[in-house]
Amino acid sequence: MSQQPRKSRPDVPGVVAGTVLSGAATIWMLTDNGVLQTDDLGVTSALLLVTAGLLGLAASRRA
Repeated sequence: MSQQPRKSRPDVPGVVAGTVLSGAATIWMLTDNGVLQTDDLGVTSALLLVTAGLLGLAASRRA
């Protein structure tokens, strides 16, 4: 009897959490170094959340 390997489901919450945390670290680093101003944080945060959502959708469709 041969056993077929089970398909593992992607860890969508992990992908989204990782994207948000690394995005937040990037925003912090850019703000701390003066590359990004605090006035730009609203747009940057929105883009980060949209990107995290798209990555989560892409990961869930690959399953």
